[in-house]
Amino acid sequence: MTFKSFTQTLLSNPSKVKLIINGKEKSIRAFAKLTSKNYLQGEYWKIRFTDDSFLLIIMQDMEMYYSDLYTLHIKDIKDDQIGRDKKLEIDGKIYELGNRDDYQFLKELVYGSPLDIEGECRFSDYFPVKGTKEFLSLGWLMKNGERADIHCSKIDLNKIVLQK
Repeated sequence: MTFKSFTQTLLSNPSKVKLIINGKEKSIRAFAKLTSKNYLQGEYWKIRFTDDSFLLIIMQDMEMYYSDLYTLHIKDIKDDQIGRDKKLEIDGKIYELGNRDDYQFLKELVYGSPLDIEGECRFSDYFPVKGTKEFLSLGWLMKNGERADIHCSKIDLNKIVLQK
């Protein structure tokens, strides 16, 4: 399966698509196409599954990132550190600021309710200094001001099984 055929299948009928990731079947709860102030030429997709895991798809880079937790609040990181501190440490791993003071826009709600997936938010992204490729995105939802942190690791397409 190619990246293009995978993403086309996701778009074709998200209510019926089933994926297997890490041996667990996933059904889509909500699916959004997004962009951001610092990434206007690009598009990324966020898919929240019914078990509250999620998949981040960076369309331009043809990369995917997965986490078992959709949103969280990383309490070790204080609000005033986000976008200001050039480096952060979580669980003994150092992350470096890579995308500062960004703003996410919803381009299209593909499937589900807008209450089930993040829309507009302010955030900054951090990336590991060494080790596996990850996203550590820290920010606040505009609809309620709550923290909406994500921490996900790169996953290869061959690790995802698409059931039709």
